[in-house]
Amino acid sequence: MEFAYLFKVLMRRKWIILACTVVALVAAYFFTKKIKHTYKSVAQLSTGFTVIQDLKLSDENFSLPQIDVKFNNAIENITSPKVLSLVSYRMMIHDLENPKEAFTAVKEEDKQKDSFKKTDQKKLLTLLKQKLEGAVQLSPSVPEEKDAIAFLEVYDYDIGTIKNNLNVARYQRTDYINIDYVSQNPKLSAYAVNTLCQEFKRFYGLDQRERSDVSVVSLDSLVKQKKAIFDQKIQQKNQFMSSEGVLDVGLEGSNKLGQVGTFESQLIEEKANQSNLSYQVAQLTKLIDAAKAKGMTSVIAPTTGNSGIGNAEYMKLRKQYNSLNAQYIASGSSDAEIKRKMDEISQKMQKIDLADNSGGVTQDGGAAPVTIDQLIQRRVGLEGQLKATTQKISSIQSKISQLNGGLTGMAAKSANIEQLDKEIEMASAEYKEATQRYNLALNMTGATPGVFKQTMFGEPALLPEPSRKFMIMAISGITALIISCLIIIGKEFFDNSVKTPSAFQRLTGLPLLGVVNWVKFQQSNVLEKITLFNEKEVRHNLFRELLRKLRYELESNGKRIYLFTSTEPQQGKTTLIQSLAYSLSLSKKRVLIIDTNFCNNDLTKATNANPVLEKFSLNGKPFSFEDLKSFISKTNAEGVDVIGCEGGDYTPSEILPKNHLLNYLDQLREEYDFIFLEGAPLNGFTDTKELIKYADGLIAVFSAEATFSAADKESIAFLNENREKFIGAVLNKVQEDNLAL
Repeated sequence: MEFAYLFKVLMRRKWIILACTVVALVAAYFFTKKIKHTYKSVAQLSTGFTVIQDLKLSDENFSLPQIDVKFNNAIENITSPKVLSLVSYRMMIHDLENPKEAFTAVKEEDKQKDSFKKTDQKKLLTLLKQKLEGAVQLSPSVPEEKDAIAFLEVYDYDIGTIKNNLNVARYQRTDYINIDYVSQNPKLSAYAVNTLCQEFKRFYGLDQRERSDVSVVSLDSLVKQKKAIFDQKIQQKNQFMSSEGVLDVGLEGSNKLGQVGTFESQLIEEKANQSNLSYQVAQLTKLIDAAKAKGMTSVIAPTTGNSGIGNAEYMKLRKQYNSLNAQYIASGSSDAEIKRKMDEISQKMQKIDLADNSGGVTQDGGAAPVTIDQLIQRRVGLEGQLKATTQKISSIQSKISQLNGGLTGMAAKSANIEQLDKEIEMASAEYKEATQRYNLALNMTGATPGVFKQTMFGEPALLPEPSRKFMIMAISGITALIISCLIIIGKEFFDNSVKTPSAFQRLTGLPLLGVVNWVKFQQSNVLEKITLFNEKEVRHNLFRELLRKLRYELESNGKRIYLFTSTEPQQGKTTLIQSLAYSLSLSKKRVLIIDTNFCNNDLTKATNANPVLEKFSLNGKPFSFEDLKSFISKTNAEGVDVIGCEGGDYTPSEILPKNHLLNYLDQLREEYDFIFLEGAPLNGFTDTKELIKYADGLIAVFSAEATFSAADKESIAFLNENREKFIGAVLNKVQEDNLAL
């Protein structure tokens, strides 16, 4: 929708818009005239939420979201019905005890109310003091208290009124809460905010004490529960150690590890001794077998040459072996180099031992002969020692295996005991923490809870609050102006009619032959609108001027027979045809109007013409204008004649005779300058499509008040298909302000 058109529409409705604005201003003036002066008083509470941490019964982190929640909770408590009811009691008690200094003066009409007359003020005062002391709300279910609530409403001391006049909010992002109260009495406003702070702190203290008592009881139960769990864990450990026969797992394990080390040392020595004996037995067996093979009864056994030297060497090697054995055990019996040295020393010790046990020496140091029987006897002795050593080794290994198995079981017992110790430690920590919380709760009980402090006290205001009358009036006027404009624009927006010539061309794409403004007149005075004028008057008849433009277009295009049609009925074809004919008569033109709109013969009725078109027929005679004169009806305009029709449920091709009048329109040109035919609407009838062949030019009449439909689009397509005869459209009923748009 074009902005220029909307501006024109608003300008046309400017008086309506101004009237709405003035009415709104006057209404706002009378409304604000009755507004009484109000006074505001402000008090302030410090919460301490952002400054310190109060004592808590549980671990709690300091965070901004939690602070916001605390402020919201505090504001909800301040504005809660319970706290406001306490303020309400205080206000009413003040007025009842000090009637001369009462904050509110009861109106005469309020004194006539039953709730005021029936109330015993002394009993009411006693009831309010009891409720105030116990911090209890009045109950509407109790008749006496219900009457008290009604009495408070007379004074405007009820909870709803107080809450409407009250504003509680956190002051920016600080630690403070501002409390504002507005009333018609400055002293009442100051009293309200100060009383609210006092009653809130009292309410908060009572609430915190109740919570502390509940916390002490719950924590006492928690302490007993944690103590029972702690004792149960200790008992479980004692039962486990008793059933397993363990006094001290660490000490028992250490002893067993020491025994294992000792037995392993013995095992190494015995294995060395076993190797030594095995070597000696093997050497004696070789010596005996060699002697028997040679048939000898005695042999000279090899010797070291000096028995003393052999013993000294053996002792030296034994010390080295023992030292290396200790190192080998200390390294975890895994050092291969030490084990190799120990094996070398063991072989040397075996050779010395074999030499010492194989034979004797003479006094001069020579080797003494030894018989085979002596060697056999020595071998038997060594084999006995070897067997004993083997049994001892087996016994030591069995003992070591037993000790190792005990150590494995001891590890499992140690793991179980360690788990029990952890459970005991956790139970002990929980019991200790619960005890600390319980002691803290006991210390808090009886103390004055809460951190709220009144940092600013309300004072009676010296000046009333701004009434804002002018602002209210301005807002009312502007709102009325905007709403009225929006309503007008909305009405135009939802109005899909054509309205303007530019919109018509944009929507249809048809050439515009002319525009006719909207004029209100009856069919009987159409001729007067066109023909009656004073030659001395200034030319200001817009309708007449627009017809003259349209008349010029018809005269200048060279066509003389015109068929007028429309897409829908009530577009103004009948009036337009008459107006054009009368306008042409003013320019000394003769015009014949033939009503061919059989579906609606308004043109015949408007001109009082004889309905004879369907009856005219030459019956084989040649056409003669003299024969037609009896069918022609004269109008009051000189040179304008009409041939009417009866009309009915038929089309021209169905009703007109074979030699009907339309076949002889060319002959009528000799008598008339222009011939106008009116066709039925294109959307619902085919009459125009049947009549177009008799006309030189086709003119479509559209109303600016009409809207386009799918059927209109089909009719417009028909007009575009007959461009050779279609000379243009006439936009009728255009508002005068929209003619230039």
